[in-house]
Amino acid sequence: MSPRVSSCSVLTAALLLVYSGSAIAQPMTDMCSQPKMKTEKWHSITAPAGMTLMLPQGYVARGNGASSNQHYADAQFYWSGDHRFIAVGSGAGPSALTEGSGMTQTGECEATIAGRRVEISNYNWTNEDRGMSPSGAAGSEYLVVARFYSTGALRESFIAYKTNIQSDASSMRAVFWTATFDAPIAVASATPVVQAAAGSAPPAQAVPAAVAAAPAPACVPKSDPNLPTLDAVLDTALVQMLVSNAAPPIPHGFEVISLRFNDTGGVAGISVSQSDFPDATQRQLTTLVASNLKQHDAKAPSAFQLRVESQSSGMRYAVQSTGSCAP
Repeated sequence: MSPRVSSCSVLTAALLLVYSGSAIAQPMTDMCSQPKMKTEKWHSITAPAGMTLMLPQGYVARGNGASSNQHYADAQFYWSGDHRFIAVGSGAGPSALTEGSGMTQTGECEATIAGRRVEISNYNWTNEDRGMSPSGAAGSEYLVVARFYSTGALRESFIAYKTNIQSDASSMRAVFWTATFDAPIAVASATPVVQAAAGSAPPAQAVPAAVAAAPAPACVPKSDPNLPTLDAVLDTALVQMLVSNAAPPIPHGFEVISLRFNDTGGVAGISVSQSDFPDATQRQLTTLVASNLKQHDAKAPSAFQLRVESQSSGMRYAVQSTGSCAP
């Protein structure tokens, strides 16, 4: 097996894990403190989800996430050799799926970067060669993920880097603090704006006293006759069965999932744009929905939203357009 093929296998494994851990080479509180920034010789790139960041010298673009996981097809990857990469994309990235492949989470903490709440998680694993077939990729690998939670008009996004050098887990975190975003962060971003399904009234929201004098108008997406029907988007019966057997149970609440599809009908991007669920429930429900999406109809829009509500009577869904609101 060539080093590049082995690296791709590791990358595929790296995109299949969730949070669950303890500590790496140094306290995680240090991982969430801003490092000394020595970025004079770094270069700026434009990344998905409206992000701009800086990369060290020697990291060059090579491929994207499409071959590793269809839900992260918009991710951009920048490699330095065959053992180190920096990945940038929308959604939760390596934080969204299921654990496996012998990986261990070794730490988790929170920071504020560019005015946004960020969760930083560390993972490691060990590659082993098979018998008498040295691949050049044996040894320890380290993955660090910064998950930027959605806020205001900004979508959820992530930056991750993988390395086979343990000290990089600390020194390379400066990449996270170079991130900036092209959309302003709303002052009242701590209070989510709830989008109602087309034709229904938006749920009531508690509004902080500081912004009660001038509340933002509720957004009801414009109706779009080209939107697919719910039955053409999701196997709701199977999702209901899985939700009924979910552990822990799905609490009452909602989330709005943004979906994007490529020219072949596959999922090109999936992320939670709004929700009042806890983070763990968002990941749980989004994974259930993502695994039961139907083949996209080429005649339907390539991007739309799916609102999912958990109620006493069961699950309720609504397909709605993205972007502009009805007047």
